[in-house]
Parts: sequence; C-alpha cells; structure tokens
Amino acid sequence: MGVFIVVLIIGGICIYAYRQMKEREESQTVWTAENIVELHDREKEEKENVKSEHNNREEKGMEEKKGTRDLFLETLTKIGCQYEIDEEDDRIHFAFQGENFTADASNDSLYVRVWDLFWGSVELYDVDEFARLRKAINSANLGCATTTVFTVNEEGSTVDVHSKSIFLLIPQIPKLDNYLRTELGDFFVAHRMVGTEMEKLREKEQASS
Repeated sequence: MGVFIVVLIIGGICIYAYRQMKEREESQTVWTAENIVELHDREKEEKENVKSEHNNREEKGMEEKKGTRDLFLETLTKIGCQYEIDEEDDRIHFAFQGENFTADASNDSLYVRVWDLFWGSVELYDVDEFARLRKAINSANLGCATTTVFTVNEEGSTVDVHSKSIFLLIPQIPKLDNYLRTELGDFFVAHRMVGTEMEKLREKEQASS
C-alpha cells in the first residue's frame, strides 16, 4: 500500500512537470525574419499614430489660442476677400460682393464690428422721401439682424444710409468661412428690405392720392 502511494505521488509530480514544460514551450515565440519585420512595421505605425495625434492636438491648441482679429483676417482670405489695414486707426477695409466694408476686430475681444457705410442716400430737402426712408429703416431693423441708421450731411444736402453688425467670431464655430459669408450677406438683406419698403410706401401714397 505504501509503495502504491509513493508511485502515485511520483506520477503526479511527473505529470505536473510535463504540463509546465509544454506551457513554456507554447508561450515561446519562434522569431523569424517575417516576425521581426512585422513587429518593426507595427512599432513604426504606432509611433506615427502617436506623432499624428500629438500634431493634431498642437494644431487644435493653436486654433483655440488664435485671437479674433487674426481669425477674422484669415477667414476673409479664405472667402476671397482682399483687405487693407488703415495705419492710423488700425481698421480693416475689405470688399465683399462689390460692397465696401470697414471692420474693427481685436484679439482681446470675441466680437467683430463691421460697417457698410454710405450705401444709400436721399436728398435732405426731399421731405417725402426722407420720411419714407425713416419708416423703411425702422421696418428693416425690426426684421433684420443687421442694424441700419441714417446720418444727415448738411454740407452735401443728403441723408446717408449706413448699416452695422456685431457678431461673435471664435475658433469653436464650425465652418467659419460659411459663417462669415452669412453674416456679411445679412447686410444685403438690409439693403433689400429698406429698398422694398420704400417702394411699397411710394406705391401706397400714389394709390391713395
């Protein structure tokens, strides 16, 4: 009986040792030229991915740090607007769809201020037309994001029309080029609204006379 137990113990030890040896053999990789090339390519790809991700983060960080003025000038260029900077007051002058605009933009502010100056006028002493203009401007300001105003030029005997818009410009806004086109396009909406309203007032006055 004692001999039988000893044999069982020895047999169990042999089986355990054999299994351990097989596991070690299976866990070992036989390195061939193909294995080495594959490992090299995989490591190279991982390094390139890390580098690309790092560059993307740096570019994103630079965009987020870019000031409003720099962003505005960059976006003007993207939409094909040539601009000039006034050396005296640092204002930005540019053309868009045949209209001349003036802008104030600072890297210390999140907003851009754009003016469309002297885009329309009426005779100062044409009382009826002046009255229509005032009503048309009020109507346009109620229905348009761009603000329209008038100024009186007594020397030239004219009432001149101008429009102004203030809008947010930050890197987080998607498709900034389309966004800027939309903001500038609203000035032309104001033009049409003022002109249309004045024509309606003329027709109404003619119909009632």
